[in-house]
Amino acid sequence: MFVTALPTIAQMIGANRILRGVSITHPTGDPSLAVGDELALRRQIVERALEMLATDVGPMTVWETSA
Repeated sequence: MFVTALPTIAQMIGANRILRGVSITHPTGDPSLAVGDELALRRQIVERALEMLATDVGPMTVWETSA
């Protein structure tokens, strides 16, 4: 599983579960948000990643952070 803002690169290296991150410099967070909002965003990203790991997917499946 790969969390990245550049899913095409993850596809090029053959990752089968790709979660689109927030931005290139901060794929798993957003420092411009208030502390509570950023923590909620990070939790959402981790929960989505865990959901991806528990799901059968085809090769190189790209998921968005929100469902």
